[in-house]
Amino acid sequence: MKKTLTATAVAGVLMAGVTLAAPAQNAVAAPGGKARSNVVMWASPAAVSASELPCLPTSIAVTMTNTGTEPVFADATLKAEAPLVLSDTLFQTYLPPNNPAQPVTKSFGVLIPRGTKPGTYDVTVTSGKQKEVVPVTVQPVPERGPGANLAYGEQAIASSTHGNFTLCGAVDGDKDQSHWDTLTGWNDATRDVFPDWYGVEWPTVQTVDRAELWTKTPAATSGIRDFDIQVRDGDTWRTVAQVVGNTEEHVVTTFPAEQTDAVRVLIHFAGSNYSRLVELEVYGPQ
Repeated sequence: MKKTLTATAVAGVLMAGVTLAAPAQNAVAAPGGKARSNVVMWASPAAVSASELPCLPTSIAVTMTNTGTEPVFADATLKAEAPLVLSDTLFQTYLPPNNPAQPVTKSFGVLIPRGTKPGTYDVTVTSGKQKEVVPVTVQPVPERGPGANLAYGEQAIASSTHGNFTLCGAVDGDKDQSHWDTLTGWNDATRDVFPDWYGVEWPTVQTVDRAELWTKTPAATSGIRDFDIQVRDGDTWRTVAQVVGNTEEHVVTTFPAEQTDAVRVLIHFAGSNYSRLVELEVYGPQ
């Protein structure tokens, strides 16, 4: 049975590549940078829906394969309609001969800048004479009423992030422990070095009075143990709640309402050498 630790402040304080084969010596480059006719390229999905929330990114996967009997090098270029921004615009790869087919795929992140007008924007993928257009539909950010998780999809911030994880992994809405280290979660990158910290920031000031977090299980040995909940106050951080000796997966901290543009968890000690969070949620008065 899962347990939840609930703590209330007293006077403001409590006690996330490309896989390819090794090139052959006789691989042939496409002349003039143009794709050879036996290279087939496609993009997926055919269309995507996206939000301007920075930690709810979307991506497009581009795949190329060689239908010929000789190995080749091939390339594809991507161009996004403004104001969309791509994580990369070039895909160059070695393609083994078709014996059997060995497609190579690369994923490209699509960033929607804050303030982007809702609508449809095109990402064009080109390889030689081949061209695919992937429409990206930007949805308006929904209004967040009382009781909404203010951290969901917003910009995550951290002292460090382990290479197996993404910075946004603990504000993506996924609290499933089985997805840890594959689809979700955050892990710091400094083994046995404390303090660590992880948080979320907003483009405008928010009113907050509660932070909930889920740590890695078993919490008694792998979770965060001693930590502060802090709000950003100008150029400094101010502690509004503290937890010492935690052994629960789910921890709820409440504190008098604060106006701030960022909240973080300052971790003083955690089990198994690293600080690990599955999810962080922040709420305002209801």
